[in-house]
Amino acid sequence: MSACEPAAQVEPLNPTPAETEELGVDPKALLDSMAVFSLRPLAHEPVPQPVGSRIINKAAAIRLGKVFFWDIQTSGDGQTACASCHFAGGADDRRINTVHPGFDNVFDSIAGPGETFTLAKITSDDRIGSQGPLRALFLNLDPDPTVAADSCLVLPAAPFNEHRLVGPRHSPSVLGSGFYRNQFWGGEANATFNGVNIWGFTENNTQGFLLRIENASLASQATGPVTNFSEQSCSGRQLLGPGSLGAKLAVRQPLRHQRVSTSDSVLGALANPTGPGLICNGAPCTYDQLIREAFGDALANISVNVFSLIWGEALQAYQATLIPDQTPFDSFLSGNLNALTPKQLKGLNVFVGKGECINCHTGAMLSDATMSWYEIAGPLNRDGGDTGFHNIGVRPTDDDLARGDLGIFGGEPNSVSLSPFDMGAFKTPTLRNVGLTAPYFHNGGYPTLDDVVDFYARGGDFNNPEKSLDIKPRTFSASDRSALVDFLSNALTDCRVYTYRAPFDHPELPFPNRETLPVTGRGGRGACR
Repeated sequence: MSACEPAAQVEPLNPTPAETEELGVDPKALLDSMAVFSLRPLAHEPVPQPVGSRIINKAAAIRLGKVFFWDIQTSGDGQTACASCHFAGGADDRRINTVHPGFDNVFDSIAGPGETFTLAKITSDDRIGSQGPLRALFLNLDPDPTVAADSCLVLPAAPFNEHRLVGPRHSPSVLGSGFYRNQFWGGEANATFNGVNIWGFTENNTQGFLLRIENASLASQATGPVTNFSEQSCSGRQLLGPGSLGAKLAVRQPLRHQRVSTSDSVLGALANPTGPGLICNGAPCTYDQLIREAFGDALANISVNVFSLIWGEALQAYQATLIPDQTPFDSFLSGNLNALTPKQLKGLNVFVGKGECINCHTGAMLSDATMSWYEIAGPLNRDGGDTGFHNIGVRPTDDDLARGDLGIFGGEPNSVSLSPFDMGAFKTPTLRNVGLTAPYFHNGGYPTLDDVVDFYARGGDFNNPEKSLDIKPRTFSASDRSALVDFLSNALTDCRVYTYRAPFDHPELPFPNRETLPVTGRGGRGACR
């Protein structure tokens, strides 16, 4: 069964008794055990709702958030949208100029910046990240509203020199991210949105606050990359006030440089059928119009001074709709015993059995970093560290302290437990659509799922003192490994993601280091078979 053949629509498998005996898995018995492992269809998992939101029209906020997410005008260079790092299964498949040299500033996996990386296992402190803008200082906004880029002074410096900057962590998938309690690999984006930045009401917040919204880590997260000089912005551009992103977008047409399908599941009614940009009532739309519809006149009238709030809330509203809940695994969990092949059933059995993957990849999202799992398990994991974060021995702990980092200015640590197990601990990512998001782990250091299974079989690569006690050598037969990889690669893939069907359809997206991603509408690039 391919990743694009949802099991609910294929012919019944009806494994023979001989096949069932050989694979050692009874589908009915395995399904009955799923409740014990807290596994359930993602469609049964409620999306955490923000408390204290200023949105007055949810549908309008989703439209605004989708525009924010895909519009290249939001960046300093006019070429880098939020989606530029999250377009392939919610992640990034680019290979040209995507290597970060690590803290030693020495490129080991390639000869130097700007080169194409051929997927291979990384054995140094190099990381596979996402290409951002050139290193530049923000000067001012371009007064011409037809120009996508800001006026910035390019300041080349080692290690990237004349090449674009690359982030130091592999871009995680945003699909299903509305279920997480915190965002980013280290959980830096706080569950409480202060309306200004990622830090919530911790000591790391030195910018004050506009309001308090609970269950809003996606809104917190949204304020990070767009102000980061290695991800989207020229250094020094703000979200609020004169010369800010809010001021820039106020006079620009949404998606002015990108085509939108008239069948787009969210933006279709506003799409320009003859060219790029959105059309409202026969004339070019303005960001002001979209903001007024979503947040009302009172906030729209002062949007430049509260834009970080508008930006964060709208992006959360849109991203929370990206729920990949139509996989063969979901069909199986809903009672369709024919949803998985016999080999995938064996893989699932390994997943919850001898592999003990379920210890961290649990619940409907296959991650213990969700809001619902936090409510079930409490703030501490089995090691005594923060729930949802684990040091698994991918790299030496000091390479990246992640959850154990002290944050900016050496302020309040990300860790709540303050356990040594939080040092070098990273958030447990979902395994949904994992077959589409190679390479793997926070450093992008493992190119295939076979490599990942081998990593866990040997109990990690570095015996860090802070390594989770769950990471230990395990014995898998060749059949176990093959079945587990089949389950991960195919049973957890939502075909709509692969084919860019609604809600995963999108505007056109150009890149500096990849071919343009063509526009898709509600039907994506083809029907799921």
